[in-house]
Amino acid sequence: MREQEYLSRQRQTVEKELASGPRWHTLSTDKMTEYITRWRVEEAIRRLFRADADLSYNCSVLVLCAAEGYEGTVLADMGFSDVTVSDLSEVAARTAVCRDTRLKARILNAEETGLPAESYDIVLVQDGLHHLQRPVQGFTEMLRVASRAVIFVEGHVTLVTRLIGTEWETHGAAVNYVFRWTNRLVQDVASSYLGQGAFKNLSFTYWHHNIVFAKAGERLGGGSFAITCIGLVKAVMDFFLSWMGNHFCGLIIKEREQEGKI
Repeated sequence: MREQEYLSRQRQTVEKELASGPRWHTLSTDKMTEYITRWRVEEAIRRLFRADADLSYNCSVLVLCAAEGYEGTVLADMGFSDVTVSDLSEVAARTAVCRDTRLKARILNAEETGLPAESYDIVLVQDGLHHLQRPVQGFTEMLRVASRAVIFVEGHVTLVTRLIGTEWETHGAAVNYVFRWTNRLVQDVASSYLGQGAFKNLSFTYWHHNIVFAKAGERLGGGSFAITCIGLVKAVMDFFLSWMGNHFCGLIIKEREQEGKI
């Protein structure tokens, strides 16, 4: 499929989904829904801050493939004061800033943003790279635009996902291959693009499934008790069986050049 047609279909799909306003989960105040939809971004930021004490909520953040900007809201709620969300669609950008006035918005192609190198401290994508026609190029563009760190949340290659995972995803007119990641792939791509000793790869795998967790939470009555139960099960699985987890977080921290180094 030609690139412009692919981009047009992706844009049309987003605009159709947002035709009536933000999607329900971005407006929900239900605690279980918030736990399920926020955990992945929050956990990535927690690990990022633990790994580098120089990173803080003062960092500027760019969220790519953001649709109505929910990840931006999660980041703002955590304490980030300079958050920009972006999408191919002008409708998505308008919806994002109307839904959350703390956010800034830009219209960007995640594969080729046109931004100067190292424009933002942190660049983040959640469930967006597999919507690109060139997911790896999307990753390298994140590495180019970020001055400090890159975070992306996507599917993980495991035996289970190979056997029963979705291979092709259809949303309206948009059909995309569900590209999944491994730590080895992230290491290889980042090494090729950034060079030897230029980064730390802190990528990790884990178990997470919005629909399954939502159904389990409903059966457990919802609320704090359900969240605690699901959190405990998740913690045990992530501790003992993380390598089999269905989800992957790519987490790269760029090494700063030492002063006086030639």
